Amino acid sequence: MLKSIDTISTPAILLEREVIEKNIHRMKRLAARNRVALRVHVKTHKIPELARWQIRAGAVGVAVAKVGEAEIFAKAGIRDIQIANLVVGEDKLRRVARLASHCRLSLAVDSTEHLIMIASVLGRRAGRLQLLAEVNSGLNRNGVNSYKQLEKIFKTAASVKGINLVGLMTHAGHAYGATSREERGFIGTMEGAMLVNFAERLRRSGYDIKTISVGSTPTAEYCAVVKGVTELRVGNYIFNDMTQVALGTARIIDCALTVFATVISVPSKERVIIDSGSKALGLDKGAHGRNFIEGFGYIEKKGDRLSRLSEEHGIIDRPKEKYQIGEKLKIIPNHACTVMNLFDFAYLVSKEKILRKLTIAARGRSD
Repeated sequence: MLKSIDTISTPAILLEREVIEKNIHRMKRLAARNRVALRVHVKTHKIPELARWQIRAGAVGVAVAKVGEAEIFAKAGIRDIQIANLVVGEDKLRRVARLASHCRLSLAVDSTEHLIMIASVLGRRAGRLQLLAEVNSGLNRNGVNSYKQLEKIFKTAASVKGINLVGLMTHAGHAYGATSREERGFIGTMEGAMLVNFAERLRRSGYDIKTISVGSTPTAEYCAVVKGVTELRVGNYIFNDMTQVALGTARIIDCALTVFATVISVPSKERVIIDSGSKALGLDKGAHGRNFIEGFGYIEKKGDRLSRLSEEHGIIDRPKEKYQIGEKLKIIPNHACTVMNLFDFAYLVSKEKILRKLTIAARGRSD
């Protein structure tokens, strides 16, 4: 007989199986409808078992943010990995080369200096990698800022023996600052259109562009429909969180991850204390440094939000509902990805029953 979630020591992460299934299949249908490959960004969950679940449902492979994450997923048998980041430094590039001998590996580049570094460190082994030139589509983080810079990278790649530059990638993370669905749609459409335009210009100059990789959970429904895009790269959609709810990308019922917490004190009608603070919920109030979310987590079935956090305590000021000491709560965090990095394992659950315990294998792999 399956154990009840009430037997779990708090704070803990709960992952609702049925909601995950719906989220996975919703994104699968979006990609299939638009005939683009679906690549899932596993920095969200950091769990190889969930990655295999997504691949069985149609994903072509995974994306990661760090070499350390790539090593964990390669060891778990994932054979198509994109490091959606810039990998700089001799030690890390040698680790990348070792990975590329076991799986299909791609990574980003956004300067001729970086390209030459890869060729210099790896020599012949550089040919094992599929490189994607990263374009800045508005986030103003990594990526080239103009077609002229992009063309220079491709010209340099053509002159360096063994370099395999196969396409373009971008991340329109500034969509997390959108204040309306229309603005989010414009950003997503432009994300895809910019790369398709650049790819067409490069092809006219004789370069073979195989991959155009775009995406984020907020822009997925818009960039996926742009003709010419070949790959949709998304991560947060598997869980969703209060950031996605605030953006209008998801509803409360679409949020699969909750932090399970216990009420430890009700010192007055004006204040409730729980055993989950910033070490369990994080301090995010929006993505990419933008603060647009009220509170630090939404309490399911109560409608209250956590108004303050210390390291080990969460505080609900002026609660709408009544709470009792010992009561267990499910809290939807503001940012699922960072919360997953705060725990060693999560519980996959269904209808208040524990299905199994999942190790968050890549947590802490920020190297």
